[in-house]
Amino acid sequence: MSILSSGTTLYHTSYMIIDRIDLSKSKSLNDFGRGFYLTTAKEQAVRFVNAAIRKGGGGVSYGYILAYKISNDSGLKAFEFETTNTDWLHCICGYRREIFDICKRWDIYDLIAGKVANDDTNATITFYLNGAYGEVGSEEAVAAALKQLRPEVLENQICMKKQSAIDRLELIGYETVEKHE
Repeated sequence: MSILSSGTTLYHTSYMIIDRIDLSKSKSLNDFGRGFYLTTAKEQAVRFVNAAIRKGGGGVSYGYILAYKISNDSGLKAFEFETTNTDWLHCICGYRREIFDICKRWDIYDLIAGKVANDDTNATITFYLNGAYGEVGSEEAVAAALKQLRPEVLENQICMKKQSAIDRLELIGYETVEKHE
């Protein structure tokens, strides 16, 4: 798995320090389904600080960038989307709206990695799901959506879907980041 090469630091943004990860507290309608999300791009983690602060409720003006390492990735069943493609689009759409049966295909993995569907891509995905490019799932609609996504500018995300993956994460540090405008 290229995103998770040995020794890579992974970042997670939160309104609190997380030393024990509880998958039951994660939402299921995220890009790769229920899981604990990380990235190798620290800048991306910083951009998510405001969203993390909002999740924490009122009165907090800072969040945390938590740094983790995977202690041992051997034996983990992992899948990486190398770019945005039809499977990536349907995986994200399927988990976000639970409209494609395809999600069962991805539920077998301990972790999934690939491009993040961020604020820049949400409009395209929404248009696709609402049929603006044609019938959802059609070759024409998929091609139109993928053309708009510009995968070369998207950062990555890693979704730890199972406890077997979570158990291999080690918190190595954190920093406090102020809310930004």
